Amino acid sequence: MITKAEIIKQPYSGQFKERIYDISNKSNSQDWTWIKFEDKNTNEWCGQFRGAQRAVALSKKYNQILVATSDYLF
Repeated sequence: MITKAEIIKQPYSGQFKERIYDISNKSNSQDWTWIKFEDKNTNEWCGQFRGAQRAVALSKKYNQILVATSDYLF
């Protein structure tokens, strides 16, 4: 279960395990947002999301995370 999610600057290559979240669309921006996640065992990893950063929210009640960027809501 994810216990923490925060917007970070682009990490150094190899600093975290990474996963890219992208939606193929010809009108995508060239901006990206990086979110660092942490679980209850303090394992950390990073997600790369298409679009400029807006917000990240963690719902423990529903066990979901919302990431808002200038391009999409993930």
